Order: sequence, then structure tokens, then C-alpha cells
Amino acid sequence: MKIKVSISLLILGIFSSLIYAGVANTKHNLSKSGPGPIKSSQENRVCVFCHTPHNALPYAPLWNRELSTAVYQTYSSVTMNASPGQPTGSSKLCLSCHDGTIALNAIYATTSSIATDLNFPLSGEANLGTDLRDDHPISFVYDDNLAVQDRQLKSPSVLPSFIKLQNGRIECTTCHDPHTETIYFLRTADKQLLCTSCHDKKVEGSKTLPFSTSVHNQVVSSAPISSDYACGNCHKPHNAKDIITGSATSQLLKGNEEDLCFVCHGSSQGIGPLSENNIDIESLMSSNDGFYDIYSGTRRWVNRSHDVTDAQQGSSGAHLECINCHGVHGVRRDDLNTTNVIESLVDPDNPLQPFTWSTNPTNYNGTDKYWLKIYKIDHFCLKCHDGSFPTFTDRPDLNVLDPTNNNGRIRNIASSFSNDIHGKEKIPCIICHDPHGGNPFLITNRMKWTGTAPFSTYNASQTNFDSGTIVAPINPVKFELCRLSCHNGRRTQHQKNKTNCQQCHYHGGGRL
Repeated sequence: MKIKVSISLLILGIFSSLIYAGVANTKHNLSKSGPGPIKSSQENRVCVFCHTPHNALPYAPLWNRELSTAVYQTYSSVTMNASPGQPTGSSKLCLSCHDGTIALNAIYATTSSIATDLNFPLSGEANLGTDLRDDHPISFVYDDNLAVQDRQLKSPSVLPSFIKLQNGRIECTTCHDPHTETIYFLRTADKQLLCTSCHDKKVEGSKTLPFSTSVHNQVVSSAPISSDYACGNCHKPHNAKDIITGSATSQLLKGNEEDLCFVCHGSSQGIGPLSENNIDIESLMSSNDGFYDIYSGTRRWVNRSHDVTDAQQGSSGAHLECINCHGVHGVRRDDLNTTNVIESLVDPDNPLQPFTWSTNPTNYNGTDKYWLKIYKIDHFCLKCHDGSFPTFTDRPDLNVLDPTNNNGRIRNIASSFSNDIHGKEKIPCIICHDPHGGNPFLITNRMKWTGTAPFSTYNASQTNFDSGTIVAPINPVKFELCRLSCHNGRRTQHQKNKTNCQQCHYHGGGRL
């Protein structure tokens, strides 16, 4: 018996020594010997701020801190299937310091105050406060049922050994070890690995586009993103705020909706544009408000871009977001070796799925992979421009709404275009229109195609055509795009007093 007790004490001693050695070199060492900026000049004991050998509280082994009585605002999200409640388990222990409601020296097993120079609550970034809505959710059951419901989480059975569930629940200590010297007390120094141990982000339908091979799976270290791991480009696990305005966000994002996209896909923050061909999507989509076309005599509302910004939506009453078209966790450059998926787009009717198809496009019966994808984008555009707008009971943030403030309507071209001249020629939408906008009617600044166009091009070359960048006057669009591409030289055949092609030729006008 004595031998068993001696061995147990030896093991406990070795284990305690290892823990002591780890804590001693971290900011959790609040004693005189602590290496961090917050420490007592009066107390020599390293472990006393959390543990005591006698008269301990029952919340954890040898626990020595009072627990907070605060009621917390907990994390919630329209994309979350779990239901986090008030903090439980080890999370309550961590929050006894990290919610900022209890002084650092408020220990339990003592007859007199210790470390009176630490008689204040934690402050700064380490103070999460009692509002946990901007922190990674805790205190919820993580089981196979949740993984199946979510479809973006891995089964608990395949989690790596360093991920520690507590009674089958996610708690602070799932990701953090208070006794380790790893940065932020993380259970692995590889932050990306820590995230992807549980999160299996992807765009998934009949095709699966995983985040691991997405163009977004790269590190953006430049300010204001300032990340050292891919997930950290857009997300922050604690105290998540808009990195530009400091305002609250959802889903632990570093920005709200398109504002976060524009940090990289624009130029105002000095990082981008990181888009292909260095296109400044922010400039195209945020500085181009619509106007009334007074030149056609019909008083038509003319958009220069899709209404994705808050300012545009406030003006028009419309609603559309970047993620209605692009799947941030699976987006990649389109691959011409695939014939049934457009990798850069999601299905507007189900933005969690890639845009795929099982039959060839209506207006193209050929086999050329380039033109097959170009024409299939017509079907993508018609998801809204057929007069119907995707709505979702479980994701109201993705509802596409038609303008309501007398600023026109989303143009229904499904029935009219096929009877127009350009429709009968079966010219694809994106030959003339740039979905990111810039000019009225979203007219492109550059008409370009590869290979032989399967439609009549009049004066333009039918093969490998590139009109070059055309700077079209903003108000109104004059002849530049039409005249310098397919209709080169045809201006003289029109009446001299016409100011722009769209005065007579527009969707629904009968002469397009």
C-alpha cells in the first residue's frame, strides 16, 4: 500500500512540476517571477491564483478562484445549428478572470488578501467581457448529430487528439491549454490546423469545392488584415470587430458583408485589388449609384452595378450580397477542364452549393468548354433576371429583393430577350455586360473572347477578339462599346441626333 501511495505521489509530483514549468513562463504566472506585463510585486507563489492544496472549491481540481455570477450574452448565428447556452465547465473557470468582473487577486482559500496590487479585473484584449457574441461559441454539445446537421463540421470521432471536448462539449479548453507556453495558450501552434480540425469548410452539392484548394486558402499578412493563417484573413476567434470601423460583425468576421470583401478586392485599404487581372471591384460596385435615364424619354432607372453596398440598398430597397453569387469557402478560378460546374459561382437558389448543371445551355449545343461555360452563365443570370428572386426561410440574410423605392425593377429579360435581335443571335450575357458593373446597364469596358464565337459578330473578328479597354462616358453610355466592337463603323448609318445606343436599343425595347 505504501508503495502504491509513493508511486502515486511521485507521478503527481512529476505532473505538477511539468505544469508548473509551463505556467511559470507564461502570462498566467501572475507572481513576482511572471514574464508578462501583469504581475504582483508581493506574491511569490505561481499557482495560487488558480489552485490551492487545501480547502479548494469543487469546480476543478484544487480550484482556488471565485466564479463570476454574470449573465452572458452568448454567440448566435444564422449559420449555426448548435445552441450555446450560459458558460459551463472549464469555460466558467476561464471567465473568472477573462470576463473582467472579478479582481485578479480574488482567490477563495485565504484568510487575508494576497497580491493587493492586483486588486483589479483583467482589461485589454484578454478581457472578453460578458458579451460573448463576438467570441467563438462555447458550452454546446458537439456530437455526430451536430456534424450531420451542419455539414461543415467534422465528426467528433475524427478529431485530432489535441482537441479536447469536455463531457462532449466545446469549451474554452477545447482549443486552449492554460498551462502551455504555446502562443495564446493554444493546443497547437498551427492556428490553421486548429480551425480545420473541427471545421470542414466547403461549397458542396453535386460537386464539392473544398476550402483547402480555394483561392482564399492563402495568408494575407498586409494590414489591415494582418493575419498569419488563412482562416484569420476573414475571421477572428475573440473580440471580432470590423477592422476598418470597429463596429460589431456577425460570424466572427473582420468586416460586414461586402465591406470585408472590398478590403482585398478593392484598393482603398492598400492591399488590393487582389482580383484576377487586378480589377478594382470595390470601385466598380461602390461608387456607381444608379440614375434616371432622361435620354430615352422613358425615364428608366439605370444601374451601374448590382446593389450590394448598404448605401445602394438604402437608396433602392434592393438586396443582394457578394455571397449570393460567390462561395467564399470554395471559390476558385474557373477550370476549362471541367464541363458541369462554374467554380467561381454558387447556385443563387442554394448559395451553399456550387453552380452546376446536368444539361447543356439552352442557347448553345456545341462542345467547346470555354463557350459552354460562357453560355451557362446565362442560366446563372436568369436565376434573378427571369423575374423571380431567391429567398430562404433559414437564411434571410441571403434573400434577393427587388428594388422598392421607385428606383426601377430588376429587369426580367427571360421572355423579351429571346425575341430581340441579339437574343436570336444567341449572344451570351457577359459578352456585353460586366456583372461587377462600372458603366450604366453594367455595360462592360472591354469586349473579349477566346476561340471562335458561335454568334454573328458583324464587323468584329469572330476569332480571339479583344476590343481593348474602352473608357465609356458614364452618363450616358455612348457608342464606344458597340461601335468599337461588333458594330464598328455603323454609327454613320444612324440618325445624327441620337446620343447613345441605349436610347433605342435596350432590354424590353423591342430593338435590341
